Amino acid sequence: MSKSRFGNTAFWTLAAGTLLLYFSFLVALVVAAIARTKLSTVQPILFCPEIKFAIGLSLLTATITTVLSMLVAVPAAYALSQYRGRGQSLLEAILDLPLVLPPVALGFLLLVFLQSSVGLAIQEHFLQFVFEVPGIILAQFAVVSGFALRVMKSAFDSLDPRYEEVARTLGLTKGQAFMRIVLPLSRNGLIASAALTWARSVGEFGATLIVAGAFERKTEVLSIAIFLNWQLARIHEGLTLTLLLLCVSLLALALFRKFGGVLRV
Repeated sequence: MSKSRFGNTAFWTLAAGTLLLYFSFLVALVVAAIARTKLSTVQPILFCPEIKFAIGLSLLTATITTVLSMLVAVPAAYALSQYRGRGQSLLEAILDLPLVLPPVALGFLLLVFLQSSVGLAIQEHFLQFVFEVPGIILAQFAVVSGFALRVMKSAFDSLDPRYEEVARTLGLTKGQAFMRIVLPLSRNGLIASAALTWARSVGEFGATLIVAGAFERKTEVLSIAIFLNWQLARIHEGLTLTLLLLCVSLLALALFRKFGGVLRV
């Protein structure tokens, strides 16, 4: 065997072995959780009043957060995709902060703002956020809106600009071209972005804990329910909810792979 062929084989073996090792590590975590879960307790746990409340609140807040995030992300991502000028790199770096900043830190920043004179005025005259359900939505929005923006920008970047240019030459305004041409062509990106944003909202914990607190049957979403059950050493309840979130994540990833597979995020 030649040296080059041996080197290629050795390199491929190392790369494939690393992939297999990492894959096995993730599978081992899931298998360990399933092995510790008692199937006889799953249904009673999921249908107990506290968990039903947490599931319902998670679905509600995640859906509202996703709608708000998409309403902001779609036009903002389009503007960002079209912009070519000074400060572009700085602008994108600031907009990407929610992607790299720890959710706990982001939640702390939100809490500091809400305790400022402006934040207190907003809460006094409009809506109470701290330790309330709207605080869950605000915390989720702060964390996940950056994901929605990034996925939508990738969707708009992947479009051939000539489609929009042709529409403009046919007499459509920029807004009409966006609604009739750009958005329909970005349908897969919209679905992928919404799925990823929704799943990320359901699983958000750090910022939610800081802003909305961990109050049973008040601000108790699924991630908070896992935390509360862990504090009380309720292993089976925590594992059941963890596996439920795992299923939600896998479903969202499947949708993202199906509709957003060509996107570069």
